Amino acid sequence: MKKIELITALTLSLFLLFSCNSTRNLAELSEAEATIRRNTNPVYVTNTKKVYLLPVESIQTPVESYQYFEGDFGSKKFNSNLFVTAGSSGISVLILNEMGIEMGNLVYDGESASIESTLFPKSLKCEYILLDLQNAYADSVALKPHYASYGLVFEEISQPGKVPVKTRYIKNGKKIIEKISIFEKKIEIENYLRGYSYRLTASE
Repeated sequence: MKKIELITALTLSLFLLFSCNSTRNLAELSEAEATIRRNTNPVYVTNTKKVYLLPVESIQTPVESYQYFEGDFGSKKFNSNLFVTAGSSGISVLILNEMGIEMGNLVYDGESASIESTLFPKSLKCEYILLDLQNAYADSVALKPHYASYGLVFEEISQPGKVPVKTRYIKNGKKIIEKISIFEKKIEIENYLRGYSYRLTASE
């Protein structure tokens, strides 16, 4: 009888220990999300469903490279050279002219987001671009539950050895809102609802 009581006590202790650890982790994540919600604008993925940026830890594979940007925002089209840094510390995009001189910047550090540039339409909030970059660079294991929590669907189709290598979709039910095509050195983003698209091509 004592042996059974001991096993029961140990089982209960382990359950409480793991419960406390899980609660602490969830609390930390909630605090990170709360900070993002306090300091950044939501992105209306549809006309009624809004999504906030993911925590910076969602990008586990770091990116640091020069990119050639080709954007089509309906009435405004432009090309530019960028230097993109993305990883677990945040996202930083330097907008450069042909001489390599900085013309603007886009920054997200997990707590706030900002953009300084006359190239983008004033109506386009920086969070929309940042979320697109997260859609391209963040791990799918972080993106899928993130979108699910907002009633949206994230799908990724991997095609090793094919072109593109990966295709990601953001959906509202079965309706495709955004498509992200990931090639070896290029990313194509098409937002069907908002009517914009752009390409990022890594420089040699």
